[in-house]
Amino acid sequence: MPSGTALDLSGLTWTIGDKAIVDVGDLELQVGERLVVYGPNGAGKSTLLRLAAGILGDRAGDDVSYMPQRPYMFRGSGRHNLLLGLEDAESNKAETLAKRLGVSNVLGSPAARLSGGERQRLALARTLASSRPVVALDEPLAAIDAQDRDEVSAIVGDALGDRAALIVTHDRDVVVAFADRVAVMAGGRVLQVGPAQEILLHPGGDDIAGVLGFQNILPGTVVKSDGPLVQVACSGLMVWALGKQASGSDVRVTFGAEAVTLHTVAAPGADLARDSARNHWLGPVHTIEEVGRLVEVVVDVGQPVAALITAGSMEGMSITVGDQVALSVKATAAHAVTAAKQ
Repeated sequence: MPSGTALDLSGLTWTIGDKAIVDVGDLELQVGERLVVYGPNGAGKSTLLRLAAGILGDRAGDDVSYMPQRPYMFRGSGRHNLLLGLEDAESNKAETLAKRLGVSNVLGSPAARLSGGERQRLALARTLASSRPVVALDEPLAAIDAQDRDEVSAIVGDALGDRAALIVTHDRDVVVAFADRVAVMAGGRVLQVGPAQEILLHPGGDDIAGVLGFQNILPGTVVKSDGPLVQVACSGLMVWALGKQASGSDVRVTFGAEAVTLHTVAAPGADLARDSARNHWLGPVHTIEEVGRLVEVVVDVGQPVAALITAGSMEGMSITVGDQVALSVKATAAHAVTAAKQ
């Protein structure tokens, strides 16, 4: 395998009858990288993961620790299922992870009686305890309660360490939390690959935008909290968002481009617009691009932030590249997601 490549996924195919379920062009998982394959249900993501892990096809898969979307539990206790196939050192790590994930209390229970969330936590502990250099996770947070997702993401990210990880999901928050790069998949094909922030801000075509939407991601660190909100310092930009992370936590603030309100200002030195939104920023227009019947306006407010507006609004404001504008985003429209890679 070439230096720097943990898993070569190029050329993977799977067909049923005359229908191509997966047909991958050039795609590699790099050493130490977390690559998230994102797409709608039926995109072929799980099949791609099973091919990569050697569950389907002729790939050996000896270097991959794989967790399916619906972890299967064998007869016996939770502990029996947790430790199945692990070496002694791996078993010790699995026990520790089970405790961190909050399921050490069910290890003596029959596996058949475990809830979906308990099964998923046990499967995560077993998969992550493996010493194999590549970890493949199918919808790792699907059965995790919403209020626990940030904590579980952080534990999973810590347990992955410097290993390469291939994660498939249709949950955009999983992309935000885990991805170094994201591969957008639909109809069995990978449509676009790149850094998560770049792909979500600049989808490469209407078909990809239809899968992803237009999403802003601002990495930062929590400064303080105020009730259900946290204030995040994002490369000098202060952002209020929904979150419960402690001060000093590394997070990624995400909000849709459709949640951004664009205001014209009279002059470069003008004050920011004031409304019920808690986030207000000022900067020059960087790019303007038609997206179907809408217009994406990217503004440089210290880092690029995209707003999605109608063509009618665009015409009424008469703004051009370089014009100074103001942006506002309600704090309740922004979400602070714990960064799984600290």
